[in-house]
Amino acid sequence: MAGKDYYKVLGVDRKASADEIKKAFRRQARNCHPDVKPGDQEAERRFKEINEAYEVLSDEKKRQEYDTFGRVGGAGSPGGGPGFSGFTRGGGPGGAGFDFSDLFGAAGGPGGRTFNFRSGGPGAGPEDIGDIFGNIFGGMGGAGAAAGGPGGRPAPQRGDNAEHRIEIDFREAVKGTEITLRIDGKKVNVKIPPGTANDSRLRLKGKGHPGRNGGPPGDLILTVGVRPDEQFRMEGNDLICKVKVPLITALKGGRIEVPTLDGKVALKLGECTPNGRKMRLRGKGIKTRDGKVGDQIVEIEIEMPRELSPRARELVDELAGELV
Repeated sequence: MAGKDYYKVLGVDRKASADEIKKAFRRQARNCHPDVKPGDQEAERRFKEINEAYEVLSDEKKRQEYDTFGRVGGAGSPGGGPGFSGFTRGGGPGGAGFDFSDLFGAAGGPGGRTFNFRSGGPGAGPEDIGDIFGNIFGGMGGAGAAAGGPGGRPAPQRGDNAEHRIEIDFREAVKGTEITLRIDGKKVNVKIPPGTANDSRLRLKGKGHPGRNGGPPGDLILTVGVRPDEQFRMEGNDLICKVKVPLITALKGGRIEVPTLDGKVALKLGECTPNGRKMRLRGKGIKTRDGKVGDQIVEIEIEMPRELSPRARELVDELAGELV
């Protein structure tokens, strides 16, 4: 569309980087998305205009042509017809390649074992977000409109991926657990493997949003957050824990109690155990799905007395002369 200032439409400077253009598009599109303002004709017009500007400015070749000729396509420029060609879902020819699922992110949050996730917006049913784009831009062509199949029937389209984040306890992450999600109203059971680290990403094939017109469902991409534990932390297949030991026990040696995930065990210390010494409990770490078992590493942390009585100071002075 000649005469339209795409930089002004997105609210960016003409020297804006590709990342700045993308961020501006996300911000603008989120405010007037049809899911946010259903039935609002002005919002719909604005949404089309924003997408048109982004399609040109996010494409290096189209942007150069627009900066040179003030338009994309038409007389005086090397292009063909008008620049607007609809939406794409995840990149590829014929569009800006922007994934609209990024505008809103995943639903849900920490806590519990059943989570709900739905793809529609306010007032919408659990439909593929492509239904919304297809209804608005169905006659404009491009990747966002459903392509026609044999006999004029809509072509099958793969369902969108469902992205979700959950949080589990540390010991559930170590031992493994099973949770239940709800994707478009359907229960999906997910097994969290033992040894799952914080912010791990799991992909479950075919467990995302349903396809359209007989297309296959998308995938479920699950990010797992692990709540920290007061006693333990993970390092690969090993468990790390710190154990406080009284000064006298560290000097004289003796037995101490050490917590493990299966209960307490006794550990023998030698004389003059230094602060920070690491001791290994074989086979007390994390057992993974391939059968490998890690160890538990015990870090000794010596507890010093809070203060010395006059008699204790005399004994320490006496001891200092005897220490080798």
